[in-house]
This record gives sequence, structure tokens and C-alpha cells, in this order.
Amino acid sequence: MPVYDGQNRPSPWFCYISLINLSVKSSLLLKSSMSVFVTVGSTSFDDLIKTVCSPEILQSLSDKGFKKVILQIGRGTVMPDKSDIMEVEWFRFKDSISQDIKNASLIIGHAGAGTILESLIEHKPLITVLNDKLMNNHQTELAEEMAKEGYLSYCSCSDLLETLKSSKSYTPFISEPNMFPAFLEELMGLSV
Repeated sequence: MPVYDGQNRPSPWFCYISLINLSVKSSLLLKSSMSVFVTVGSTSFDDLIKTVCSPEILQSLSDKGFKKVILQIGRGTVMPDKSDIMEVEWFRFKDSISQDIKNASLIIGHAGAGTILESLIEHKPLITVLNDKLMNNHQTELAEEMAKEGYLSYCSCSDLLETLKSSKSYTPFISEPNMFPAFLEELMGLSV
């Protein structure tokens, strides 16, 4: 097939084959850079870090095509080890985790309102893991309500492997600046 037509322009077939080639390369590039971002927020959630770094969870993530896990461990005492299954990186805090959320293909995190909102605005699949050691836990209520709407999945550390295996599609979150604060106020029983 000719690369150029009679008027020195790329032929339609050449353009079509080039697009297919670009699509395949893009797909391979995406698969090679698929990462999971795990965040515990400003406190510690060692159980979540231990759970995500377990061979069973790392293998499940690897089986789904993920190549790297980046963990924000906060004030925790568990410092993740390297893994033979996939690349593992960690840090305690940053000025902002926005770029980590944007770059990730999946977010696993505590059920804090900030983490949930930022992940949903970026249209990222989100699994919130409830910290049952927190007293007066409004995070559970928030996660339950957001899951009812189909925006995320939630689980405990002991259920994370099963939640990963039964991955589902999520309802796209429509970002309206006043919607989420109003939702939180209503959930917490505050006047709106």
C-alpha cells in the first residue's frame, strides 16, 4: 500500500495503520505505568499499610496490571519493604498529594472527606478502607453514603483483598462546588 497518495499527502490507509499503531503503543504505555496510590491522611493507619504491602494484595494488584504502589504513610510506624512482586515507594507527607492522585490508576485510602473529594474530582476509582480504631467515626457514614451513590467502594482491612477481586465500575462524579459541602453538612446533621 502506498504511503502517499498522488498529491503527496499521506494515504488514508497509512493514516489508519498509524492510528492503530499509536493506539497499541498508548495502551502498552498505560499498562506499563498503571499505579496505585495509597493514602492514610494526616494520622497513622498502620493496618492499611501492612495490608496493602502483604504479598496477597500486591499479587492481586499485579494480576490486575498494576506495576507500582505509592504509599503515603503519614505518622505511621510501618515502613514498607521492597517487593519482588511490584515496585513499592513510600513517603510520609507532602505539601500536596494532588499529583499523586492524578497520576494513579486506582486510589486506596482512608475515608477522609478530602481524600474522597479529590479522588472523585479526578474521576479515579476509589476504595476507602475504614479505620475501625478511630473513635466517633464519621468516615464510616461518609463512605457508606458515597458507596450507595456508586461513587466508591469501602471495606475494612480484612476485606480489602475481596474488594479488589470484585472490582466494579463506578458512577462518574459530577463536580459541583457547593454539592459536596452541602452533602457533608446534611450527613453530619448541620444546618445548610
